[in-house]
Amino acid sequence: MKNLKEYLLDAASKEKNQISAENPYREIGFDQNKARLGWVKPVNFSQIRSSLELILPLLENKEKFIFIGMGGSVNGIKPLLSVFGRDKIFTLDNLDPKAIDNILSGVDDLEKTLVVAVSKSGTTKETQLLSQTLKSYFSQKLGVDKWVKNFLWLTDPESFEKLDKKGWSSVEKMLIQFDGRSDVGGRFSSPLTNIFILPLFLFLNKNFDKLEQFYLQFINSQDTIRNAAHNSVLSLSREDDFNFSPHVGQDLVEYFTPWLAQLFQESLGSKNAEKSVKTIVNFSGSEFIKLKPDFNFREPVFSIMAQMYFYQLFIAYLAGRWNINFVNQEFVEKYKKKMSLLEKSDKESENLLSGNVASLAEPISKKIKDKHRFIEVVLYFVPDQEIVSLIQKELEAKFDQKITLVFVGSDWNHQCYQAAFADKTTFYALIYLSSYENRKFIAKERIDENLETLKRIALATYQTLLDKSILFVLKR
Repeated sequence: MKNLKEYLLDAASKEKNQISAENPYREIGFDQNKARLGWVKPVNFSQIRSSLELILPLLENKEKFIFIGMGGSVNGIKPLLSVFGRDKIFTLDNLDPKAIDNILSGVDDLEKTLVVAVSKSGTTKETQLLSQTLKSYFSQKLGVDKWVKNFLWLTDPESFEKLDKKGWSSVEKMLIQFDGRSDVGGRFSSPLTNIFILPLFLFLNKNFDKLEQFYLQFINSQDTIRNAAHNSVLSLSREDDFNFSPHVGQDLVEYFTPWLAQLFQESLGSKNAEKSVKTIVNFSGSEFIKLKPDFNFREPVFSIMAQMYFYQLFIAYLAGRWNINFVNQEFVEKYKKKMSLLEKSDKESENLLSGNVASLAEPISKKIKDKHRFIEVVLYFVPDQEIVSLIQKELEAKFDQKITLVFVGSDWNHQCYQAAFADKTTFYALIYLSSYENRKFIAKERIDENLETLKRIALATYQTLLDKSILFVLKR
C-alpha cells in the first residue's frame, strides 16, 4: 500500500475519476468535484517566466504596488514584507477607510503606482469594494482614461467575464496559476502561484535570474520538505487534539501569523465534531502541539517558501491520516447566506451592546461558559496598538484562566470563521466602532458603502455564532 506522500503526489493535477478508489485524496482533495491539489507539484520555471513576461509592459515605470485581497489572496504576500520592508509593496484587506488612508499616505506618485486586485472568483465583496474605491480615486486624480494603466487583476480564467461585467473590461488580467488551471484554493496559493511569485519578482526588481535561483533552490529541496512534513504527522498520536503552535523566527511572527492561522483553521476547523482547532504561533502552552520543520534553511526568502510548503504538506498528510476534507470550507456558506439576507433587508440591528474598553468584560462575563478556554476578539476596524494592548490587558485581568487572542476583521472572516462555526472551546467578542473617521483620500459615498458592508459582516458573523459571541460597539 502506498504511503500518504505517494498518494498525494499521485492525486495532484488529476481529475477525480482518474484517481484510484484506494487513494484518500480522491475524496478529501476535492471541493465537491473541483480539484484543489494543483499546489502539490511545482511547474517548470519557464511557465513562470512566460506568465510574468505578459505583464512586463504594465510594470514599466511602476515603483509602488498595492495588493488588494482577502485571506489567502494577500496573506501569502505578508511574510515577504519581513524581508524586504513595507515601502514598496502594500497589502490592503480592511474596509475601514483608515487602511486606505495609511497606504495612500505613503504613495508619492500615483502614475508610478500599480493596484493589483486578487480574487479567484472575481466577486469577493470586500475586494471589489476596495478596488472600486481606489479606482474612483485614481480616476479622479489621473483622468478617466488613464487610470486603467494603474490596475491589474489576478484571478482564475473563468472569472474574466465576471470582472468585465463589474466594470473592469479595460483592465489587464493575469492568471493566478502559471498553468492556467484553477485547482488551487486561496490558502494553498503561496508560494507556487502568482499571488506569491509576482510580489517576489517585484521585490527583486524584475530580475528573472534571481527569481529563478530562489525557485530552483526550492525545487531541489522538495523531497527534504516532504519528508519533514510526513515525519511530523507520523510522530503525532491518534489522540492528539487539533491545537497547534507553529514555531517561526521572531522576525516572522507578525507577518506569518495570518497565513498560518488561515491554513490551519480553514483546513481543519469544524471538520471533526470531536476536535476543535486553535492555532497560536510560537505558543508554549502544554495543550498545544509544537510544530517546527526539522530543516534549517537560512536564506530568508527560500526559508519562507520552504516553511509554507512544509505546513501545507503537514495539513494534507494529517488530513489523509484522519480522513478529513482539508480543501473545502462548507460552513463559510452559512455566513455568506446571512450576509446576503442582511443586504436585502432595510432593518437596523437593535439593542446593540456599546461602551468603552473598560465595559467590554461585563457583557462577556454574562454569556461566556466554563467550557470556553479561549476568548477571540475580532476588531472590525484598523486599531492602534494601544487599543489592542488595552483590550488584551482588560480581558486577561478579568478572565485570567482563559487565553485571549485579538484579530483584525474582516479578514478574520476569511481566516478563522470556518473553525469558529463548530468550535465549542472559544467565545467571540465582535467589535466595531460607533463612528469611523472620514479620511482625506476617499469620497464620502465610498466610505459610507464600505462601512455599511463592514458592519453587516460583523452582524452576520454575530448572528451565525449567536450562542457563543457578543456584538459590541466601541465608543470613541
